[in-house]
This record gives sequence, C-alpha cells and structure tokens, in this order.
Amino acid sequence: MAGEWLAIDIGLPDKPEVQELIDLTGQPVEYVCFRLYRLWSWAAVHCADGTARMTVPRLARTCGGDDAFWRAVAAVGWLEIDETAATVAVPGWDRRFSQAAKARLQHQDRAKAQNERDPDRRKRSGTACAQAQPPAAPPRSRGEERREEDPPPPREASHPDPAAWPTLRDAWNKGPGRPWKPVQPPDGAADRLAEPGWLTDALEAIGRLRACRYFETPVALGQFVKPGFVTKVLGGQYDAPKGRPATAGRADDRPPPQGFTGDDAARFEATRRAMAKKLGVPS
Repeated sequence: MAGEWLAIDIGLPDKPEVQELIDLTGQPVEYVCFRLYRLWSWAAVHCADGTARMTVPRLARTCGGDDAFWRAVAAVGWLEIDETAATVAVPGWDRRFSQAAKARLQHQDRAKAQNERDPDRRKRSGTACAQAQPPAAPPRSRGEERREEDPPPPREASHPDPAAWPTLRDAWNKGPGRPWKPVQPPDGAADRLAEPGWLTDALEAIGRLRACRYFETPVALGQFVKPGFVTKVLGGQYDAPKGRPATAGRADDRPPPQGFTGDDAARFEATRRAMAKKLGVPS
C-alpha cells in the first residue's frame, strides 16, 4: 500500500464529535481517534465511494472496537449504518477522503510551494491572463438566436433560511427517527433545505415515518436528507415491509401506526404552519 495516505485534520482530537464519542463510549481520546483512523484508512483502500457491504459486527472485527462504539459513531453523524442492506457508509466521502480530494490538496500544496519560491509569479500570471483575454463579442440583434457555444446565464445561489435547520432538527428529534444530537446538520441537509418547499414536505414526511414499515430500524437523519428520500416517503413507497410491493391497502390486519397525538401533534402542526408561512409556501 505504498503511497496511500489520508488527509486527517490535526485538530481531530478536539472536534465536538470526538469529544461526544468520548462521553458516549467512555473510551480515551487515543482509542477513539485510532478507531476512526482505522475506519477511514480501510475505506480508502476498499471503497470507491465510501460505501461498503459491511455489518456492524464485521466492522468491529475489521477496525476494532465493538458494536456499541460504531453505533455511537453513527449517532454523531460520522457513519451511516443500513442494517437492511447490510452496508455502512462514510458521510462526506467525496469531499474529504476521495482521490479527488487528495488531488485538490496536492494541487494546493504545489501552488503554495511555487508561491513561496517565486512571490511575483501570481502577479505575472494575472497580467498575462488579462492581456490574453479575447475581445468582447459584438452585440447581437434583437432577433438573433443564442449560439450553442454561449453558456447559459448563471443562476442565483439559493441559501437556506437560518431558522430552517433548527426547525428541521427539533421536528426530527420529536419524531420516530434516530435522534440527531450534533449541533451541525448532516451532509446534504443544507442542499435539501435550499430547495424551495423541501422543508414543508420534510416536516410532513417526518410524521409519516411511523407508517413506513419498510425499515426494520429507525431511519437516520443522514438518510432522510438524501435526494428524493422525502418524496418517496410521501409517495408511500416505504409503506410496505421490505420484500413486498407497496399497495394502496395494508398487507395485513394490523392497525395502522399512529402519528403525533395530543400536545406533540399541536406543536408539530404549529411549527409546520409557521415555517410554511415564513417560506411563502402553501400550508
């Protein structure tokens, strides 16, 4: 494995997730950090996208620790366990540990070294680029069609409302899913919250999770914010048990699962309506 390496933050022992793992497992910081290093290094060698066919006992046998330790890692958002599919996944793999991430770091190191050896290089490069810019294209007539090579106009970036994440987190922790303890959202949550109307659908989907008999264990928030997951929940695709097709009726005579009731239902509905009004979408 010569040449293989990982980009690990030197501040890893002080990260809130590591400190939380110490509290959850009762293990010293050296133990926690080494187990995380074993997980990431194993995945770097054997996984293409951070996801692997792996059960929790097998993970403990491969990377050390025990079932309770790796479930605690999942609880702080650094591991996703899908027991129905017998897989584990490392969130944020492409951004942190993939070959593309390594290439970005190597490029930054090379650029930094070049700048240190030749401080004026950036100035000369900027001047050369300015001189090499092509002349501005002549204005087109009103009826002239856009050429295929012309790029489309840039879209304005969409940013989630600052209150969106706390609203989602509070509603999630009152629902039937696996509780989310970290203050920071899981990977992918910011992208979903930036989608118009997603939060309103998500609040409704949280209330429907109890009807999703497809899942044998509570759904994790990292799974919930994946693209299309909320739409599938609202569409009833997870209502039937795993291995059975989703139908309009129930597959057996068991009573339907109950949603929020009493004060919880009132608080949930008030939160949903307030957020829908703030985002300007129908409630």
